[in-house]
Amino acid sequence: MSSNRKIGGREPVTSRTDSSRVRSDLRAALLDARNRDGGWGYAPGRRSRIEPTSWAALALGHSEGRAPDVESLRAWKRQNDWLIDVPGVPPNIAFNALAALTLLQDPSTASLAQPILGRVIQAKGLRLGQYDAIRQDSSIQAWPWVDGTASWVEPTAWCLILLKKVRSHSPSQEAHERIQIGEQLLLDRVCHDGGWNYGNPEVYGQKLWPYVPTTAVALLAMRDHGNHSAVTRSLEQLKKDVASERSVVAVALTIICLRQYGVATNALEQAVAELSAQADPGNLLGIAMMLYALTEASRQVAFTV
Repeated sequence: MSSNRKIGGREPVTSRTDSSRVRSDLRAALLDARNRDGGWGYAPGRRSRIEPTSWAALALGHSEGRAPDVESLRAWKRQNDWLIDVPGVPPNIAFNALAALTLLQDPSTASLAQPILGRVIQAKGLRLGQYDAIRQDSSIQAWPWVDGTASWVEPTAWCLILLKKVRSHSPSQEAHERIQIGEQLLLDRVCHDGGWNYGNPEVYGQKLWPYVPTTAVALLAMRDHGNHSAVTRSLEQLKKDVASERSVVAVALTIICLRQYGVATNALEQAVAELSAQADPGNLLGIAMMLYALTEASRQVAFTV
């Protein structure tokens, strides 16, 4: 990243005009850090990875009112239709779902998401036995991070968003059944007071606390069930928890989520702008998430279900 871009160490943001400047700085920082192959790593100069590349493409495209530039994803190495994040490592199912959502934003590349979609529909977490120490239905086979492992909240949420995004124009009974199973897992894993931990809601009689990023992504996946008691309870929990969990990722994802539920995000947008003044210029994923979160609500369509 070139030294003339000020992401960390900027003066505090105090106005909407400053917010426009923040977006400009964030865009410039991403463009400066783009790799020769068109993608982004988690830090400048590092090899391109699926997650930061998808977020950066979405953030730059939507912030400028255009389709994301997905040339790097178009040329990404594939194996059995999965995008390969790290050679020799099993495909990351959640990040493939995110990449497919990114490809779907441009009609000219939407067809490239179809093979990934087919693999996502087929992917299943392991069916596990029941243990008295864990309060959950371990027989639910939603989505794992990688094949051959247990189902978790975040990959299930990302895969649900993808399947719900395409169900109106690409319906199938199998996809419908996978959506139902994914929703079943999320409702089974809701924490006692709402929100989601990474996996279990309770272990050895101890109620586990929810995390803001996990809750925000799960709520995005459950937006079409906005009146469900678990969803409304979790939404209130998210609004409460984000007041104390002030990481870039937590606040950015909360803004993206709350906008889908029609909740005002002015104060949180100001918080993101202020966080950007102290942001690590090497955190390209965080920079991309901040830029997407500060995008006009009307353009935030990638995760609408």
